[in-house]
Amino acid sequence: MDGDAPPPELAGPKDTIYLLPNVRYRLLVRFADYADPHVPYMYHCHMLLHEDEGMMGQFVVIEQGQEGMVGVAGMEGHGHG
Repeated sequence: MDGDAPPPELAGPKDTIYLLPNVRYRLLVRFADYADPHVPYMYHCHMLLHEDEGMMGQFVVIEQGQEGMVGVAGMEGHGHG
């Protein structure tokens, strides 16, 4: 706000893309600097009717060796439970 840098939770790359109907897409994205097994990323379509068709969800980005940290008990407030 007013030229200040965004807070950490709003920093980082953000992309919005237009996808044609009835076309299969595959997105390849590198998350080299933002891996955290406790903080999920979200993807979604702007058409809420598509939520039940797999066009809305969350995923976590982990570094090698962090597999056991995903979904750790006590992280319910962070998208895990």
